[in-house]
Amino acid sequence: MSPLRRTVLKHPASAYLIVAFVAVCVTAAVHSPWALLLYLLPLLGAGYIARTATVIDEDGLQARAVLGHERVSWGELRGLRLASNGAVYAVSGDGSQLRLPCVRSTRLAPLIDAAGGRIPDPRADR
Repeated sequence: MSPLRRTVLKHPASAYLIVAFVAVCVTAAVHSPWALLLYLLPLLGAGYIARTATVIDEDGLQARAVLGHERVSWGELRGLRLASNGAVYAVSGDGSQLRLPCVRSTRLAPLIDAAGGRIPDPRADR
């Protein structure tokens, strides 16, 4: 296996357009100083978009959430589970599953390419 370059799979930058749209919509509802708290909604959305990611590096897969992170090392990883809703889970040796944010079953190529052969490529069967 070749050494891995750290790869971060994040939400697309265009997701911030939704945050901007929500901020504009909130502006119409702000009529008092207390209503300024409504601006926390787009700020929280921007924080979610900026923070959540799947990180692939030499140590394994890391799922970053808004508050904290979890990791599955390459030695513990037994495979991936694709849920019917499109979510992708990393399955470890003890059977626990870790949802990989920003990775969908229809877009597995960036994850598989970044793993450098540590995850089998289903496209190779074709």
